[in-house]
Amino acid sequence: MSTQFPLNLILAPNKSAKAFVNGEANAEAVTALADTSEWANNILAVIGPKGSGKTHLGHIWTERHKAIALDGSKGFVPRQNYRGRALWIDDASLADEYTLFTLINLTITGELKALLFSDQNMPSDWNVQLPDLHSRLKNVQVARIQEPDEDLLSAIITKLFMDRGLKVSDNLIDYLLVHADRSVDSLRSLIHGLDKQAAAEKVNVTRIFAAKYMQGQLF
Repeated sequence: MSTQFPLNLILAPNKSAKAFVNGEANAEAVTALADTSEWANNILAVIGPKGSGKTHLGHIWTERHKAIALDGSKGFVPRQNYRGRALWIDDASLADEYTLFTLINLTITGELKALLFSDQNMPSDWNVQLPDLHSRLKNVQVARIQEPDEDLLSAIITKLFMDRGLKVSDNLIDYLLVHADRSVDSLRSLIHGLDKQAAAEKVNVTRIFAAKYMQGQLF
């Protein structure tokens, strides 16, 4: 059985350090983020599959260092108030090339305290046209997040349900580990669908309900 909060309240995902699920798959990134003094040129790129926890780690790091959080998919230009600060750019490969080049140079010269990128692709594979930027990106230190193992994936599924205000049974989690697409992004979409359908039918999200939903027997 699962327990839903009143009115099917959907909580904002918990991006705190306490809520982050540590495991072997993300150990390299967690270790690298713990000490910026070990970063080459004070720059690090955390690379991993969609939904693997890159953004969550970015939020934790930003809070810890009072950094400025930026989104590469949303246009921005370097600002005067960036100087002396640490910056985190999520989806960094989508940022403007000249902006990336400027920020990297400012970090190398010490005008920025630290620069953190997060993205699905290696910096050396980003689609950039500036030769000097490509050269800089090839030398950026990288920390990888791998696909989660069984234990980590189980903990992530539990957290994804909790983010939606749901506490579910172990047998439901075990069922999803066997029968669902094991990518975190797909699991997030599945859990969203389960929650939405259960709320519409005013029932709890159980193993039986999930099985029927995934087999298309609820429609």
